[in-house]
Amino acid sequence: MLKAERQEQIVQRLTANGTATVGAIARALQVSEMTIRRDLEELAERGIIERVYGGARLPVALKESFSSSGIPLLREYSHVEKRRLHTEAKREVALRAAQLIKPGESVFLGAGTTVEAMIEYLPAAPLRIVTNSLSVFKLLEHNDQCELYLVGGLYRRQTGCFVGSMAEDAVAPLGIDKAFIGTNGVASGSLFTSDMDEGKIQRMVLDKAQERYAACDASKVGRCDFYAFYSLSKLTALICDSGLDRARREELSQSVALMA
Repeated sequence: MLKAERQEQIVQRLTANGTATVGAIARALQVSEMTIRRDLEELAERGIIERVYGGARLPVALKESFSSSGIPLLREYSHVEKRRLHTEAKREVALRAAQLIKPGESVFLGAGTTVEAMIEYLPAAPLRIVTNSLSVFKLLEHNDQCELYLVGGLYRRQTGCFVGSMAEDAVAPLGIDKAFIGTNGVASGSLFTSDMDEGKIQRMVLDKAQERYAACDASKVGRCDFYAFYSLSKLTALICDSGLDRARREELSQSVALMA
């Protein structure tokens, strides 16, 4: 487990329970108590938690904020790191999403490892694929069934995609049947990302598409990030995995059609 992922899980536990002991957290995350103590010290230095005897707690003001607006990502994972996270859940989401694509359609596939996982399950039929993801492009470059378009622009190495005004200008005249976009978080009725430019092109693509889908695993639900780029209510559907708990399902179903 990555350190950032572990620390986010610690914050999630404190948000849900208020306080937790070092031992309880260590057992739940299956790491040593020394590792958890280091994590707690680091989170406390950043003002995210408060240390108490034998464990930690979330400050009341932050607990109320996280409960209403979502738990923030502590840092943006690199593309390589994301590939190691929740792989089975991502495959489940990817299969569900790919089954929505019909032969002959013009489809936009956005950046992100969940969308990348869709490539394996695309129909063996002619498709027009547009993407701003270099990874998606590389996975499809030898697929003879696809008419493949790569949207250029400013290359964002953290997520392996192209953004900015050049990318937006390339997308502007396109007609898109279906768009599939990944997200760093789903909270407060919105989709979130870490980068404003990435969010802007994702919003443009979704607005232009006849059918608009966000694809994410259950770990993203209840999390927020720097930039809210799209309202859940404007999506055709949110595609998630079966690990989404009942409370989250009911909450999301009030805002968007849910495929989970």
